[in-house]
Amino acid sequence: MIPEGVCDCGSDGLYLRVHAQPGARNPGVRGLHGNAVKVAVREAAEGGKANRAVAQVVAEGLGVTVRDVTVRSGRTARAKRLFIAGDAQLLRRRLLDWLGLREG
Repeated sequence: MIPEGVCDCGSDGLYLRVHAQPGARNPGVRGLHGNAVKVAVREAAEGGKANRAVAQVVAEGLGVTVRDVTVRSGRTARAKRLFIAGDAQLLRRRLLDWLGLREG
């Protein structure tokens, strides 16, 4: 089950809270960090590099193109809110699978 506040379904996509970890040795999803999905990326937090890498990891994890993922808030912070365009319920189910969680 996804803790409250991690994601919200919108009419045209899914809003997702992410805790970014730039400069990580091993990139990828690291599970939950409070009410956010922790995403580690190798790229440094400079010039938007880490944001682009976070968007790429999320896109791959949810089976969408990176064009479908945008940073809505937190561009210069570790705590970010992303928007993923598409069917919100389908994206939520994919998020559960990606994180190894069950609907409940």
